[in-house]
Amino acid sequence: MIFGMITEIVAPSKVKTALRPTPKGLSHRNTVRFPLENPALRRKNLVPAHNLKAIFRNLKALIVAGASRETRNEAILNQLALLILTKLYDERYFDCEDWADFRVWQDDAKITATKIRQKFKEAKTRWKGTFDKSDEITLGDGVILKIVTQLQGISLEKSPLNAVSEAFESIISDATKGLQGQFFTPANVAKLMVEIAQPKANMSVFDPACGTAGFLSASMFQVWRDINSRQLSPSKKHELQQKYAENHLIGIEKDAFLAKIAKAYMVIIGDGKSGILVEDALDEGGWKNLTSTKIAGKQFDIILTNPPFGKELKLSLAVARQFEFGNKIELAFVEQCQKYLKDGGVMGIILPETIFHSESNQAARKKLFFGHNITHIIDLPHDTFRPYNNAKTGVVFVQKNRPQQAFITAIKVQEIGHNRSGNEKFRLDEHHVPSDLVADDIPAIIQMLRGDRKLDPTLIKTVPASQILADDLLVARPYFIKTADAASVRLGDLIADKTLEYFDGHGSPESYLKGLGSHPYVRVKDIVNLEVAHNRLDDIPESEYQRLWSPAKALRAKDIVFVRRGSYRIGDVGILYEKDLNSILTREILVLRVRENNPHGLTPFALLGLLNSKPVRDQIADKVLMDTTLPNIAERWKDLRIDVGNARLKAKYHVAISKMYATRRDFWRDYEKTFGASG
Repeated sequence: MIFGMITEIVAPSKVKTALRPTPKGLSHRNTVRFPLENPALRRKNLVPAHNLKAIFRNLKALIVAGASRETRNEAILNQLALLILTKLYDERYFDCEDWADFRVWQDDAKITATKIRQKFKEAKTRWKGTFDKSDEITLGDGVILKIVTQLQGISLEKSPLNAVSEAFESIISDATKGLQGQFFTPANVAKLMVEIAQPKANMSVFDPACGTAGFLSASMFQVWRDINSRQLSPSKKHELQQKYAENHLIGIEKDAFLAKIAKAYMVIIGDGKSGILVEDALDEGGWKNLTSTKIAGKQFDIILTNPPFGKELKLSLAVARQFEFGNKIELAFVEQCQKYLKDGGVMGIILPETIFHSESNQAARKKLFFGHNITHIIDLPHDTFRPYNNAKTGVVFVQKNRPQQAFITAIKVQEIGHNRSGNEKFRLDEHHVPSDLVADDIPAIIQMLRGDRKLDPTLIKTVPASQILADDLLVARPYFIKTADAASVRLGDLIADKTLEYFDGHGSPESYLKGLGSHPYVRVKDIVNLEVAHNRLDDIPESEYQRLWSPAKALRAKDIVFVRRGSYRIGDVGILYEKDLNSILTREILVLRVRENNPHGLTPFALLGLLNSKPVRDQIADKVLMDTTLPNIAERWKDLRIDVGNARLKAKYHVAISKMYATRRDFWRDYEKTFGASG
């Protein structure tokens, strides 16, 4: 293991020192000591590390164990970031033949800590935009010695980029838990969005909420791969890569600590640190001169971003007034992106799912998305940002001020590579045992977009733009519902041809009246096992029943109840018995009634079976969308299709369920005769 090897190389007890010849004008008191028998500590001999993630986590543990001054997670990680940047500075700007200054000095903690703090001051002077004025290495001498011992024999710059990326992700994920909307875009999602945006060497990329530069670094790698594929000399390729990193990548991050991490990462992978600016992207009036010089009035070829959002995040009144949709921070970011995007430029943005479908955001969709060329919509799994944030999100790509193309590419990511706890998730084999394959659809989707693999219609499909515009729906998931049989009919059409009637539940009683009467109050949780459960603790008195009841919503035996809103019970169905007819239903429950002598020969029992069938349940899963914090099928239940043309299937459901219903009905009748209605 590299980790073990490094520890062996740099163990202070094994390092012998000798005096370097004293330059003229210096006393022996300032003489530099260096390891005679440890050539591994020359800068040119530092070795790459493939397990940086483990090393970084170990360094954090050392700080936690030995730092009496720093107790907050962010302060601990900030100290780690300062030391990593100091190490990077020592690798980058000094002759590779020289001995590394970032090393253990004279087997002495105090001397070593003093040297490291001096080196940090040099880095702070040279990289002025990277550090805060208040930044200082405050760790104790002993802790610094331990950290230097761990890092001195390795080269961060020589380490594989994937190892560097994983290591930084490990400390980034610890930096914040999304308390201020700061939850980070998984690397695979960033790669997918960059693959769609297709940045080129002459294109600028901007992220106004860049966090730790995930989109910027992924864009840089994409362009670098393109440069590497050209017939150019190695030196010319390197020159072009550095120019791109320095001149074409711009990011704004409000949080100074996250910006520092982003700069450290960019220093390692491409020296694009100068493009990371610490500002509030929405408050242009408060921008520093450097930011205004780099950004104000400029327009970018590509904008990729995952802005902060959440009801607890509010813009100041002064800033909100600058935006048409300033009541929501995420919509203000969309407006700002449109402002800084070139005509014909591409914007890819991650937003809460509710932005893409809810009636309250209809005006924003019309102005910010439908007024441009929508090219892609992406459905992301609910686990994407878990465990740090429970948001259900999606992605939309638009091309500014261009006519709408005929077809829009819809992408449905079903597996994101981790579970709701953030742990890596693996695909199951034919025996339902986890395999060695990570459950991540994105690599395959990227291959399909590149044309390297046949399209999987469960992951990618093209949808007529006219359909998406007519639906006013920018969520990809509903467009992946399997094509129904020709004999199937929409519930909405069954209502139109008088096969079905429907109405919402009655409403909710006053909470203080629950348990004080004999009329059942039926909530979503009470629709169980295809019938209504009776929770006597929710029973309401006659007066409250009369207040909520209406003749238009009088219940009948064999009515079908359907959960249309509420947690994860949407689509649960049940059938009413005589015992249920004096109940009050919450509005989240829909009542469907089959009319006699309808044109399809549909019966309540057949309807119950069809609604509870797998084909319909699968449709429901793709029609349920997040509405603020709760799932909701809204009026989309009318688009559910049932196979009313299949006479054999209808008869099967009718015969079997009617027998079960009769048995259950007789049970309840006998129960009431024996024990009374109150049981």
